[in-house]
Amino acid sequence: MGALASIPHSERGPDGSSYQVRHLRSSSKEYTCPACLRPVPVGSVHVVAWPEEAAYGLPQGVEARRHWHSECWRRRLSPG
Repeated sequence: MGALASIPHSERGPDGSSYQVRHLRSSSKEYTCPACLRPVPVGSVHVVAWPEEAAYGLPQGVEARRHWHSECWRRRLSPG
């Protein structure tokens, strides 16, 4: 599972929409989890997710990526 953990795959997000998701082993900088608004510390295991489609079917790409605590994503907590 270690090597496969970083392959993006589709999952249903907290809002019911489809997201591309990557499970990461660490981070090189601190992020803020959109669900609990607490820091995702440097070096922590976490999830990166971004919507598969934006309004009008346009891809959102890098700008839409959000870094979540793995537990917040797993529990499908709604963004703060």
